[in-house]
Amino acid sequence: MATTTIGAVERTDTTSAPPPDRPARWWRRLPDPVVCAVVVAIAAFAVLGIGSPLWGRTSLVETGLLNHVSPYTDTQFRDIGQQTLDLGDTVDGAIPSAGLFGDAVREGEYPSWNPYIMGGTPLGGTPNAGLASPVALPFWFLPAWLAPAFVKLLEIIVAVGGAYLFLRLLRLGRAAALLGGLAYATSAFMVVWTNWPQSRVAAFIPALFWALERIVRHRRLRELALLALVVAALLLGGFPAITGYALLTGAFYVAVRAVAENPGALRRIAGTLTLAAGGVLAGVALVAAQLMPWASLMSTVLVRGREQTADQHIPFELLLTAVAPYAFGTTDPANPPNYYHARIFLEEVSYVGSAVLVLAIAAIALARSGRAVLPRATWAFFVAATLLWGVVVFSGGPLLALLQKLPYLFSDNSVERARSILGFLVAVLAAAGFELLLRRRREATAHARKLYAVAVWAVVAAGGAAAYAIGRDFADAAAQRRVSFLGGHYVALLNKQMLQGLAFVAVAVACAGLLWWGPRKPAFRVAVAALVPLLVAVQALIWVRPYYPRTERENFYPVTGVHTYLAEHLDHERWFGSNNALFGGIHMQHRLRALHGHSFVDERFGELLEAMPGRQFSPPPKPATYLRTEPLDGEPPTSPILDRVSVSHYVTPPERVPFGPRRLDPGDGADAQLRPGQTVSVPVPGGGPLRAVAVTPVTPGISQTRRTRIEMVVKDAAGAVVARAERYDRGIAAGEPFFVPLAAEDARGPLTAEITLRDGPAMAVAGRAGKPALSVVGTADDGLRLVYDDWAVIYERTRALPRVRWASRATVEPSAERRLERLAAGTVAPDEVLLDREGPAAAGAPADVRWVADGFDDMEVTVDAGGAGYVVLADAIQPTWQVTVDGERADLVRADHGLAAVAVPAGRHTVRFSYAPRGHDLGRYVTVATVVLLLVAVLGEWWWLRRRREVSIPGPRLAPQESSD
Repeated sequence: MATTTIGAVERTDTTSAPPPDRPARWWRRLPDPVVCAVVVAIAAFAVLGIGSPLWGRTSLVETGLLNHVSPYTDTQFRDIGQQTLDLGDTVDGAIPSAGLFGDAVREGEYPSWNPYIMGGTPLGGTPNAGLASPVALPFWFLPAWLAPAFVKLLEIIVAVGGAYLFLRLLRLGRAAALLGGLAYATSAFMVVWTNWPQSRVAAFIPALFWALERIVRHRRLRELALLALVVAALLLGGFPAITGYALLTGAFYVAVRAVAENPGALRRIAGTLTLAAGGVLAGVALVAAQLMPWASLMSTVLVRGREQTADQHIPFELLLTAVAPYAFGTTDPANPPNYYHARIFLEEVSYVGSAVLVLAIAAIALARSGRAVLPRATWAFFVAATLLWGVVVFSGGPLLALLQKLPYLFSDNSVERARSILGFLVAVLAAAGFELLLRRRREATAHARKLYAVAVWAVVAAGGAAAYAIGRDFADAAAQRRVSFLGGHYVALLNKQMLQGLAFVAVAVACAGLLWWGPRKPAFRVAVAALVPLLVAVQALIWVRPYYPRTERENFYPVTGVHTYLAEHLDHERWFGSNNALFGGIHMQHRLRALHGHSFVDERFGELLEAMPGRQFSPPPKPATYLRTEPLDGEPPTSPILDRVSVSHYVTPPERVPFGPRRLDPGDGADAQLRPGQTVSVPVPGGGPLRAVAVTPVTPGISQTRRTRIEMVVKDAAGAVVARAERYDRGIAAGEPFFVPLAAEDARGPLTAEITLRDGPAMAVAGRAGKPALSVVGTADDGLRLVYDDWAVIYERTRALPRVRWASRATVEPSAERRLERLAAGTVAPDEVLLDREGPAAAGAPADVRWVADGFDDMEVTVDAGGAGYVVLADAIQPTWQVTVDGERADLVRADHGLAAVAVPAGRHTVRFSYAPRGHDLGRYVTVATVVLLLVAVLGEWWWLRRRREVSIPGPRLAPQESSD
């Protein structure tokens, strides 16, 4: 009789095994069918889940969000909507940063600094953006519209591969090990954080546990080096909280396993723990070149709004999303009701999948079998860790409050992100459950174990029922509050999603029952076992297909006339804008330097911006990483601080009434008619110059159509066109002047406006003498000049100072409050710099300052000074850069509170600024030294072990030779 295994299903043949000298029959050489089924499921999830972005037809970036940003709103994105909600951070920060980085790398430069947002912020020099992560490599070689799909594919490969290696070490079969990887790759955290650094970090969690288990088993230096590489990959991913959750759980895991494998052997236990700790420290040292600058940077940035409390956790009823991810709303704006629970979808959804959940519960219920199959204490650890993390994430309470007393990990980070490690723990249990079901049940189950298993399933069922009851009440209350706003039918959606999830649960339970109690026929068991990974993949595809965005390539941050104008006129300065004319850092994609962005900001630079009118950053609990989109509270952009930070252009959407004095004409009580395609000529009251002309619609109930346009052509007395613009009817309302912005600041004398209605029904407007009554916005001595009027409005700020300038006078003001008051009031002269403390005296003489280079990590200017003074650079670089004057190190000092300056003597000089945060050079030395030490240690150990084996093998004995005497 011969015993074989098909998909970990034991099978005993009644025929004798073939003799060793005869080849095995062909069917015995076929791949394991259950393994093949899991591989097919993984491939289907990866390829079909990502879909067309993999072969370049579309992009995995939600650029549909640009439809609310002028000029896109009225041009290319006018009829394009969002596909997925809550992905704004990827569109305005993560992808533009990665695209900027990748473009620079392909041009032959490694950009450590990003000069295009927030006065400057690190790019590739720290792990914040996760661009040095191994799974981010596609951004190095592929265009930014294509790279995200391959980053996602790499994440899946790394997650599945790491889980497979780890689970194989735990003595699970290939099918179960692969299924565990699939379960983790399809879990909520790995899906919803696509295109963020978070999922790049989480992809390496399985590999971390694989490296730790190898240390438990082997205790060799090569295992330390392996762990160091994995820890380095985690840290390079850019979201340290996820690394912290993984390392915290891994520390307990390696301690439990070391004690279990070496009972009473304190030296072995200590050796294992020391080796593991050494691997973690070596991993930190491997990336010291990035971590030390990161630590320096984070000590200088504006950090607030990150404090956590014990009630900030995922609500208990969100456990329903483990099997029904859209139970509380969808993420598709076209398919309401949209997600309506306490926070946003990606922070709360907790999907693991119906089949994965059933398998994980089976692993817990089959306690004795689980303990027998897995290495010592492994089953107990994963069950306990899953339950503990589940309580922390979904219940909060005293345990979470206690953890939040620890620094950083829980006190400053949302515990919702711990779904990363929780998803992995559940995936391990699911793999163990699948393995147990595949193995033959060898003996009858004792009565006590039956009761325990029934109790486990009963507790889960009761918990699910309780979660549903709470969730139904929440949905019912939400429907009463917001049914007209989000589309309603909350309870109906909840029930529909739960029925779908429970249908998968029922099939998975049936498969589990058949594998445990069903017929022993191998073909039958293989068929049932192969159905399980297909269940996982099919439900996962149902969940991810609507979530992943797929936008057309031509809609990937397209270039418009606004971008072209700014590129031609900004020079070395920066621009800013109002609501619906800017969106985070999307301008990075086109290398347009701006004041706004989405990133950490230097604390002093942030304080300088907050001295402007209004609130510049969102109040806590929102972090201070995003300039508010209406930063000036309706005030014109004339703040002296905007001058100091070199904002030379300001952009608004066309529906924003231009800044300046308004001359309103309500009409004489009669109406005038605008008819499609018919031009009406009307004299402009007061003539030029002007910034806008308006008609006042009076049609009752008039509302926007998003296709009707009003065109204005302004001509001078000679009939020459001095300005032409048109505007869609967004925001139109009866009785309110409808202004069309016009770049007519140079127009003088009498003017005529030719008004044409395009693509819409006739419109009644307020009239005067039988013609439309015109209201206008004139010009003012406000330092603004309207220079562009095509689907967005651009103002030149004529009083803005150059980004690099000469200060012939220096004033010391040690009080931060008084410094900011003076800067906000505009009492600091253009040729004056405000210093924190005494420095070299300025002589009051002028100087000529010229740019030589204005790059990522280096900037250079030449100075021809008639006397001593200061070169002031309006960037947020003082804490992280250094400066040389004619090649000699000089002091880079705080200037104008949040800017930087260097003292320069009279004469001709070259001033060079370069990125060099504290710890920059030391970090590089530590990284190089660690690489060398690890190589020497691993190679030395290999040589020593090989030599030891050679010595231990006795050589051949030689027969004694007879003497010839």
